[in-house]
Amino acid sequence: MLRLLGDAGPQGMRVTDIARQLELSQATVHRLLQTLIAEGFVQQRTGSKFYALTLELFSLVARSHHQASSLRNICRSSILKIVGSLQDSAFVLLRDRYDVVCIDKMEGSYITQSLTGGIGGRIPIGLGQGSIAILAALPESEQNAILAFNIPRFYQEEGIDEPFLRARIRQTQEDGYVLNIGPGRLTGIGGIAVAFTDTTGYPVGAIGLSVLTERLTPERLPFIVDILKREAAAISASLNPFDPALGSPHMALSN
Repeated sequence: MLRLLGDAGPQGMRVTDIARQLELSQATVHRLLQTLIAEGFVQQRTGSKFYALTLELFSLVARSHHQASSLRNICRSSILKIVGSLQDSAFVLLRDRYDVVCIDKMEGSYITQSLTGGIGGRIPIGLGQGSIAILAALPESEQNAILAFNIPRFYQEEGIDEPFLRARIRQTQEDGYVLNIGPGRLTGIGGIAVAFTDTTGYPVGAIGLSVLTERLTPERLPFIVDILKREAAAISASLNPFDPALGSPHMALSN
């Protein structure tokens, strides 16, 4: 919603237009707007039905950009818990337009490779469990835009096409997580990932595991998923909505 209002400029937007573009009910949009108004970030233009961002919001954003990103420290706490509990390799990805960037990774007792190649690595959204978790949590309009841009980038990836990715999106939305057990680029390695959001509920990243497929047993899966969902929720609750790394993942790598 903040992105929409920012794009609208000082003229602002009506509740009906916001609801249509975000695919939300007008009641939900109105409730969110009232919360933002109470925080001083949004104002209703006098004598109109239009809502716009306030100068206070821009001031807060400006102040936050002079601070270092705390996102990687927040995520590192969750990674430590995951690796300590499961002994498998854990990672955190952030979305950067049509790609995801690995901002942190920790090896467990069972060393595995990853598609990103490690911290700082970048892959297109649609490749690997972490990026699919983010893709599935995005609004449909953004999913469509990403697929249109990225499908041609997968011409050398066997089996990755639009029907495959749309099926993965549906499955992820039903399950609440992404399970990858191959086949793929990395023989014998699978993974699980869960998306996390900012304080508005918008998906910004994913936390997951890179696991030897022999360790992805049906008995172990529910335990893994429970831990990942718990830590994803913890990250979401701790994020600063104006952390510079949310718009520029490289900011998290400087810490």
